[in-house]
Amino acid sequence: MEAKGRRALRWLDATLTALARIGTAVLSYLSVVLLGPLLAASAYWFWKGPEQRLKLLDTNKLTGAEQAAASKAGFVALGIVLITVPALHFAWTRRKGFGFAAAAQRLGHYLTPLLAVPFVVALMQKGVEKESPKLTLFFCAIIAGIVGVATYRIATFARFQIEDTRRRRILNIASIVATWGALLAMWGGYSYLFTKLAITNHHGFGTRTIDLGLYDQIFYQSAHGKPLGCTFIKSQYHGSAHFDPILVALSPLYKLYPRVELILGLQSVWCGSGVIPVYLLARQVLGSRLQGLLLAGSYALHPALHGANLYEFHSLTLSCVPILWTLWALHTGRLKAYWALLFVALTVREDIPLMMIPVGLVAMLIPDGKLRRTGFFTVIFCAVYFVVVKKFFMTSSGVIMGGGAESYSYAYYYDEMIPDRESGLKSMFLTLFSNPTFALRQALEEPKLVYITTVFLPMLFMPFFAKSWRMTLLYGLAFTTLATRTAVFSTHFQYSMSILPFAFAAIPLGLKAFSEGTLATAYGLEPVRLRRALAFAAFAASAATSYKFGAIVENQSFRGGFVRIHRTLTPEQQAQYDWMEEAKKQIPPKASVGVTQKIGPHVSNRKEVYLYGQHKTQYVFVDERELKGEQSKRHKKAVADGRLEVVTKRGSMVLYRDMRFFKKAQKPKKDDPKAPKDEPLPDDGGADDDEGGDVRDVLGDEPKDE
Repeated sequence: MEAKGRRALRWLDATLTALARIGTAVLSYLSVVLLGPLLAASAYWFWKGPEQRLKLLDTNKLTGAEQAAASKAGFVALGIVLITVPALHFAWTRRKGFGFAAAAQRLGHYLTPLLAVPFVVALMQKGVEKESPKLTLFFCAIIAGIVGVATYRIATFARFQIEDTRRRRILNIASIVATWGALLAMWGGYSYLFTKLAITNHHGFGTRTIDLGLYDQIFYQSAHGKPLGCTFIKSQYHGSAHFDPILVALSPLYKLYPRVELILGLQSVWCGSGVIPVYLLARQVLGSRLQGLLLAGSYALHPALHGANLYEFHSLTLSCVPILWTLWALHTGRLKAYWALLFVALTVREDIPLMMIPVGLVAMLIPDGKLRRTGFFTVIFCAVYFVVVKKFFMTSSGVIMGGGAESYSYAYYYDEMIPDRESGLKSMFLTLFSNPTFALRQALEEPKLVYITTVFLPMLFMPFFAKSWRMTLLYGLAFTTLATRTAVFSTHFQYSMSILPFAFAAIPLGLKAFSEGTLATAYGLEPVRLRRALAFAAFAASAATSYKFGAIVENQSFRGGFVRIHRTLTPEQQAQYDWMEEAKKQIPPKASVGVTQKIGPHVSNRKEVYLYGQHKTQYVFVDERELKGEQSKRHKKAVADGRLEVVTKRGSMVLYRDMRFFKKAQKPKKDDPKAPKDEPLPDDGGADDDEGGDVRDVLGDEPKDE
């Protein structure tokens, strides 16, 4: 009896051991093999059905039949796997000598990406990015994590050892050609798509005088001998707001096609070219063409780049590319090119020196004599350039402008950080030193955390691992997160350009530092494989984030500035634009015109064009829905008194002729071909304030988007 008891215990021990081994094998090797297809097939059921079925992912209001159908899809996939695994095991055992565990493990590696399918399908829910941006970003992060793990787990790609030197050279040349072909295709595709989107949005009246008409005017005036001239702003000189001489250098291009469409296309092509320096930086640091392409693709997909590109036109948007080239030259030791590119970058806008001073400080920390000297002189040069520009080329020497009659102030961007508006920047520094907890709370508000996540998730937050180079992010982070004005910490506007070039330059450095750091070493991760996995994960994060927050695929989150862009024109919009083109032809080229916000960008390519109410003008071209308050009353009175005579009208858009500038001809005889026509009178030199109104009726006290 005792012997039977011992045999029973031994049998039980053996059974439990076998079950433990099976359980370990299932958990270690078969979990992904079984779970991946099960989850992917169930998610596919939700995606395959009618559009309303996707909404059930969020509500889970399924009938019993629907639950059974969703589960059935998963169990069918699971059944297929249970048949496939033994077959693969048998085949691999015979051909490669794999055991069951090794076969299951290898299959699990290749099936790991299926775990991301439920989250990809969840992102396909319409409006999820608007209803819950935090949840959407979380899904994007999970997808990126799964792609990274899958890339690391899959065996290293086969490397063919070719002994023939000639064949090896040919393959290397083919690799270079393919890489640059992909880069140029990326640049060309981006340029075409965003030029088309920008122009379509403009033709659909999605742009305004401030800012697109303003910059179009700068190009026109600069191309005709008045550098940075602009009739829409104070003193008719852009130096009252910003100093951006690069626009003067680019203005000869405007003569080729003097319309706003040219600068919209120029901005898109310019921004798209950033894939080249991003690739070169990554190639230099990581030593991999593939990883360089992936990071270049992440740049082209970034929502913040899309928002800046499609928010009309801004000189700050142009800053991203020359800064990237400048950083590339510094990283690669091309110091002569660095100084030339640095000067180009500084000409983009007056605040670029403030962004580049941290670059000089970081260079001073590098244990290389030439780079240390370069960093030192960078700091000096940028500081001197900033002071000279402020003192001699702008109408205000204040860092955030001083306001006054001839300049705009930007202190209102930081209302809460500058309680004493009169003190300007001094008040902000006093807040930082006297009340740092308030400044920290201001920087870490929930909308700003969402903004930071949207900016850095496509980069896997790798720039923050770039050791001393992460210091180059400080200016942009402070500039955006300490702001009160919502537009400054939004990916829909141009202000993210104070972060983006420095972040993309730091990504490869962060990838390298992270893959070789103590955390990776502690887990026994191979640096080369980890870098490759992180590059793929960054691209996946960029694609997912761009899908829900970028412009390439239509979604409910993306804005080009304040409003959603027009992707296509309705028949009514096309008819309205065609009418606009015909109406413009009725304005003599040298005539002065007063415009409202929507009309301005369509007629800003002329010598004298003003916001309605700034000056007396021979013609008034307005969208009457935009006229409010006292300005609307004055306008209606002018129409009723016969001072404004309709030339052409469509809906609320009307082109008027101001009869004060035209002498009335005697009533001609019927059908008299020699009958005199109205002739313009000379300008009397300025607007009548009582009749013309105040520009603040249109602009407000301060610029809204500069």
